Amino acid sequence: MSARLRLVVFTAGPLAPVNRVFYERLAGDPQLDLRAIVVDDYVRPRQPLWRRLRRGVQQDGWRWLWFKAVTTGEALVRRFALALFDRMHAPRGEESYDALSTRTGAAVHHVADIHGEDSLALIRSLRAQLGVIVGGRILRDAVISIPEYGTLNIHKRKVPDYRGGGPVGYWEVLAGEKSIGVTIHYATARVDAGDVVAEATLPIEECDTLESLRIKADLAGARLYHEAIRTVAGGRREGTPQDPQQGCTYKAPSEFRAWQLERRLRRQGARRMPMLSGRPGRLVQMRVLLQYALVTPLLLWWRRRLQRQRRAPVCILFYHLVANRPLNHMCLPLEEFVRQMEFLCRYFPVVSLGEAAGRMARGEGDEVAVAVTFDDGYRDNVWAIEYLRYFRIPACFFVSIGHVLDGSSFEHDRRRGFDGALPLREADLRQLAAQGFEIGSHGVHHEDFGTLDAETAERVLSESRRLIGQVTGCLPDHFSFPKGQPGANITSESFAAAVRHYPHVYSAYGGYNIPGARNGPHLLRVCGPADVLELAAILDGYTGLRHCISGDTWGFRTSALAPYMARTEAGPRAAPRLGRLLPRNGR
Repeated sequence: MSARLRLVVFTAGPLAPVNRVFYERLAGDPQLDLRAIVVDDYVRPRQPLWRRLRRGVQQDGWRWLWFKAVTTGEALVRRFALALFDRMHAPRGEESYDALSTRTGAAVHHVADIHGEDSLALIRSLRAQLGVIVGGRILRDAVISIPEYGTLNIHKRKVPDYRGGGPVGYWEVLAGEKSIGVTIHYATARVDAGDVVAEATLPIEECDTLESLRIKADLAGARLYHEAIRTVAGGRREGTPQDPQQGCTYKAPSEFRAWQLERRLRRQGARRMPMLSGRPGRLVQMRVLLQYALVTPLLLWWRRRLQRQRRAPVCILFYHLVANRPLNHMCLPLEEFVRQMEFLCRYFPVVSLGEAAGRMARGEGDEVAVAVTFDDGYRDNVWAIEYLRYFRIPACFFVSIGHVLDGSSFEHDRRRGFDGALPLREADLRQLAAQGFEIGSHGVHHEDFGTLDAETAERVLSESRRLIGQVTGCLPDHFSFPKGQPGANITSESFAAAVRHYPHVYSAYGGYNIPGARNGPHLLRVCGPADVLELAAILDGYTGLRHCISGDTWGFRTSALAPYMARTEAGPRAAPRLGRLLPRNGR
């Protein structure tokens, strides 16, 4: 067996989640020997306030003062909200280099100035064959020339057309480009001018923002970077030279210019994306926030009581489509989905659907847990899937297998004038299953079981399970009722039939799964929220002010309902629709 490639990573700043996973993969790669991560702690001296103010006004005009006031106020509000939530919910663990070193065994060296003589001596002592730059300031030749084979850099743009700095996608959006690039190249004395080892192109979607483009470039870039390093480890070290006469080198824009473009892109997206355009105004959101704050002590008291009783609820969220173009009325932008997943991973254990069902079967739960599901099986969830896969977040995809096999769009989309939201292909579904995601049934062609006779319901349930097993090689254990509303789309006959074919059956009218509630094979699900505020309220057991005051905190009444019982039979307050705290379009 050939010797492993000796690596040293050059980086700076706090440990970002995407980089943490990247380092873990480098450390665990049998082809690689990660000698150390060298963290440059150098901080450029800050100029006096008066000088910063003068430069900002001179560069961007008096509007710069408004920009600073707005962004500073927003940052303070976010910091206060985060600190408050941290006091009520202990974070599950912070990203840190010390924890990374303990998990992976890779040495981490913090240096005051990576260009200092002590730092250079340290890097030489590592005897690395290849350097890997992950963020930070531009490194001098004295650093990048130390590794035997040179040093690789990741540049989240196409070269030679877009060398230089600035937020990911900034210059490309202004130029009207249809795509951005990610490039792995050798670092040289000239910025982003080294030989290219690997590159990829990412399309810019209609409602992309700088934030969503950064997320896509981070995910694609981490995968491409790892593959490029493995290529070097395999002995192919040559890159493709760039033409120094071609392209352009851009200087990073001011914070104000980047903020201005991002705000414009977000406003455009809010007008074009039905899920965003249908959201209520700030006054309504403030009212909901105030109501949520009023009952927070009650919510926390119930949560602690349930945890002491080992009956902590499991909340199962369901999404439909994550993309940055208006494919249908349920489409959530990628950046919002990522914010929600980051929030979940910070405060709650995210478990597989099988583990969620297992907790209910055992009748015990020590802490509030969350499971993530997707309904229908849309093809354009590629970036959501990539994000979940990269961070190893479990999820279950409930697919209408007939649409997968014949490629037809969904009737509920066509009815609203959307025909671009296509289903997964067979190869996509097989790949999902091979990557470890759970696959569940959502009928053959998204049938409304409230309208099917007993014989047809039996046939659809049996056929969907058989076909999914044919495609994935594994019979599904989970079935979710399309539309999933009590009484309307779930009848006592169809529910009994579903239980005969599947160990676990799911509805879609909200509610929490509380161990010991004796729901049998039935588990409740909550519609994926539109933002993190709504998600935080849901995961605190908030079901609406009147429901909480009337005793339905954590959806106790909802969880006690039979899934085939119409709401009118149980009273108007018995089954609040969680995940709809703020009015928005449903399916």
